[in-house]
Amino acid sequence: MTICGLDFGTSNSTIGVLRDHKPAMVPLEQDADGDWQTTLPSALFFGFEDDEISFGREAMARYTQGESGRLLRSMKSLLGSSFMGDTTQVKNRFYSFDQIISFFIGSLKRQAETYLGHDTADLQSVVLGRPVFFNDDDAALDRAAQNHLEAIARLAGFKDVSFQFEPIAAALDYEQRVQTEELALIVDIGGGTSDFTLVRLSPQRRDCDDRESDFLANHGVHIGGTDFDRRLSIAGVMPQFGFGMPMADRPSLNMPGHYYHDLATWHKIHLLYSRDVLRELNEFRVNVSDKQRLDRLIKLLQNRSGHRLAALVEQAKIELSEQASTAVSLTSLFAPDDEVNIEDCVMTRALLQSSLKRDVEKIFLALEETLTQAGVSQDDVDTVFTTGGSTALPMVTASIEQLFPDARRIAGDLYTSVGSGLLTEAIRRYR
Repeated sequence: MTICGLDFGTSNSTIGVLRDHKPAMVPLEQDADGDWQTTLPSALFFGFEDDEISFGREAMARYTQGESGRLLRSMKSLLGSSFMGDTTQVKNRFYSFDQIISFFIGSLKRQAETYLGHDTADLQSVVLGRPVFFNDDDAALDRAAQNHLEAIARLAGFKDVSFQFEPIAAALDYEQRVQTEELALIVDIGGGTSDFTLVRLSPQRRDCDDRESDFLANHGVHIGGTDFDRRLSIAGVMPQFGFGMPMADRPSLNMPGHYYHDLATWHKIHLLYSRDVLRELNEFRVNVSDKQRLDRLIKLLQNRSGHRLAALVEQAKIELSEQASTAVSLTSLFAPDDEVNIEDCVMTRALLQSSLKRDVEKIFLALEETLTQAGVSQDDVDTVFTTGGSTALPMVTASIEQLFPDARRIAGDLYTSVGSGLLTEAIRRYR
């Protein structure tokens, strides 16, 4: 069958196919231990020396090993934003972001076709996942985002392109294991968005073509794991580079914060590597109260190490899900001859929780709005099914337990539940 379900995620992506007439998630890339993984980090690296494009873990490795090139990550965040129609320069060539994302989605398609074998026809039909809202506040941008993603999929070689909400896809995946009828709340907190679906599930219902009446509410908010990374970075490491420090000549004014917010945002980091930004920072150096901290920022940008810093913060967030504290190796961002005086930064779970408190509150307000839209209460929910990497954060799991003390709590696969459900939907639509 030439059908697939494709979950293009902010942080990780997956693709599911029918192999020997059975649903399967495609092994996309080997990890550092040589094991094949069904997730591909949503990253792309343009190598300047060999003019080759790498994807996923290989892209991240080439960048972190210091190869000359351009790394792009969290590309999905551009959809629904004012940057959607922009271009970016790679060496002497300009690419639209549609083209760049199509390179990445095309790599998923090719890997899936290789997995299926050379005697199988190319994949033609795809059900793509989409968040409930690409943009929370602008319906026109939200529609434009889906149109862009459809055009990108066609640019990557797909002929038939349709969409399903990501939390609905996760519900369809979970329903394959349901034994009795239940009202389920699907909580999908990924890299870029938090999405919710209230749905009636049962073994009998999953065989019906018309499921519209089973889905009681869909809602979401444009907050996810990359926002958590940014909050933690601003609170934990950016002060070491001058964030929040006053100007020497005007103590009531602080160093402009937009440099640090861009440095903490994956798809904006490259904007800071320009000569104009370095010139501006050197001009600020005359009047800042702590030149040493600003010198760290300047050297970090001269070394083009912003993405490495973001990766360190992301790893710290993951580690703080399981331990009370962790060290961020800021010294590893500089060489001895950089002559930068900086110490490693210790982050705590308490810092993580305080920095994420406002975002998590917004997420759960959106969750409660989902219940309101469906006209049900917390007590009516039989099961809370969670997917998406950020649902593993202790403060998220604690909030779910507090809000739904009597519901069954089932953790799906953090990264493949949506992709598996999209394949289920593709089978229904195209088979």
